[in-house]
Formats: sequence, structure tokens, C-alpha cells
Amino acid sequence: MAKPRKKAPNGASILKQDLKNHEIGQLYLIGGEESYLKEHYLKKLIDETVDDTFRDFNYEEFEGNTVTLDQLTNAIDSYPAMAERRVVVLKDLDVFKAPAALKEHLPDIFSDLPDYICLIVYYDTIELKPDKRTKLYTLINKVGCIAEFSELERHDLLPWVRRHAAAYQKHIADDTCDYLLFLCGTSMTNLLTEINKACSHSVTEEVTRKDIDAVCSKVLDAVIFDLTDAIAVARFDRALTILHDLLAQKNEPIVLLSTIARHIQRMYAAKLVAESHGSEKDLMEVLDTKSPYYARKMRDSARTMELGWLRTALLLCGEADISMKTTGTDREKVLELLLLRLASEQKAGKHL
Repeated sequence: MAKPRKKAPNGASILKQDLKNHEIGQLYLIGGEESYLKEHYLKKLIDETVDDTFRDFNYEEFEGNTVTLDQLTNAIDSYPAMAERRVVVLKDLDVFKAPAALKEHLPDIFSDLPDYICLIVYYDTIELKPDKRTKLYTLINKVGCIAEFSELERHDLLPWVRRHAAAYQKHIADDTCDYLLFLCGTSMTNLLTEINKACSHSVTEEVTRKDIDAVCSKVLDAVIFDLTDAIAVARFDRALTILHDLLAQKNEPIVLLSTIARHIQRMYAAKLVAESHGSEKDLMEVLDTKSPYYARKMRDSARTMELGWLRTALLLCGEADISMKTTGTDREKVLELLLLRLASEQKAGKHL
């Protein structure tokens, strides 16, 4: 029978503590936006609980959208073979929105798990959104562990990046790390690839910005910086080329418009902070970021723009959003027209 769990700051902390103490519980829900950490701790749970020699007997995995009640109960009721524990993994089953035929039985299943079972509900491609209003959530929180892994903040990512660079016998300075995070994003899965590329390109012991620029792929937010910077210096042709490249990469026009609008909104906020003589800390708070590098980058971009242009640009983005959502409208043409109007307003210098 599932036993009540001790309280901890959060589910991720409980999971890590269980692994550290070699005291694996009977029920875990694992999800969050950081795929690298989700996969890492799923593997550690399985490796801690199941001996590879008898893995075929003591490990079962089901897809949540196809698993039946009989399959689940049979897997849980099966005793481990030549081992103390047995692991059952349910992938992409949202227990809070499970099919009625299964959902009504989940409270009884979760509250009566055998001591030898470790049941892991793994949210891979679907989002883990616990419904805290339900009795099921209260039960899971009592007898199990809901571990959500978000993308790490800068202060945690910097030493992680340095460790992975060190595995290639390379060093990467903090300011270069910041540049890498800005350019390539904070997804650890993606960063592993980009660190590998930068380290492989470097011909010295030090990874530099030139190495990163030469081989690393930019995330959308970083590319939008280039696009708005091109408009700021009246390079409409450059801005249009960037837009066409983004569309060729199968980015949805509505997503690009949303990203452009959000970027201009942040530049507008940065401009207001600058004009009120706010500090870098104030700017980071307004931008909701913990990266000083990102805040400074946004401040520098905003410095090249007039406040009136930024205000007008936001209105133009709003008009483009309405136009794009109109039936029959060519969304790519709407984006092109938006860039043209932004460039025209920038060149004219007459703003609200």
C-alpha cells in the first residue's frame, strides 16, 4: 500500500532526495518544459530501481493514449522476478484528464500500490498541469511525488555549461556563456548540441564568441533582435531577408508576429526604464528576466529606437494581428507589409 510522503519544498526536491537516499517511492509524476532534466531523472529512477540483468521481467512501459485498465492493473499486480522492485511507466497519460473508464479507478490504484511497485507517470509530449482542486491531486500529493522540471536560470546554467565544455577540455568564460544562452536559448537539450558544435570548432582551449557565431544556431528570439536592429538602421532589405529565412524554416506567421510584437513591447519597456533613469535591476524586473546580459542587450537595442516609434510599432503590430486573423488574408504578406510600415515609420521619424 502506498505510504504518505514527507513534505519537501517541491516535488523535484523530493525526487532528488529519494535518489540520494536510495529510498525510491511508489508513485511519481514527472513533467515540465525542460526535457533534458525530465529524461535524466526518469532514467535515474529506473536505473536505481531495476537491475539491468532482469530488466525485461521487471520493467513495463505503456503509452497513455492506448493503455487499458486491465493492462495497467495486471502490470501493477505482477510480482518482480528475482528482484525486490518493479517499475511501470505510463507515458503521456494526463491522469487529471484520463478517459472516464480509467480515471474513476485511478484513486484506488494510486492509494493501494504494492510496496514492490514504482509507478511513473511521465509527461513527455503533453503538459503536466496538476488540477489542485481535485481529490486526485490531494491523494497524489499525499502518497506520491509530482516533480516538475522548468528550464534552469542563468546561475544554474552557467556552471552546467562550463562542466560540459570541460568534458571537451575547453574553457568558456561567463560572458561567453551568457552570449551562448542569449543566442541559443536555455533548453538544456538544445544547449548540449550547441556546446558540442562550439567546442568542436574551437582550435584553442578557450571557446569564443567567434566559435559560437560560426557554428551555433540562433533561437527565434535572438533572430528577432537582428530583424528589429536592421529596421533601426534603415536596412529594410536585411529585415525582409531575415523574415523570408524564418518563413522558409517553417515558422508559422502568427508565431513570428507574436514574437515580433513581444520583442517590441520589451524594447518599449526598456526605453521607459532608461528614460526614468532606472537601474539594471529595475530593467531585469520589468523584463521578467534573471539574465543581466539579456537585459543589457534589450537596453542597447531600445537605445537606437525613439519612444514614439516604439509606441507606433506596437499599434501596427496590433493592426497586423487583426488583419492576420481575418479569413482569407495572406499571413506572409501581412508580415511583409508590417515590416514595410515599421521601416517607413522609422525613416519618416514622425510618431505618436
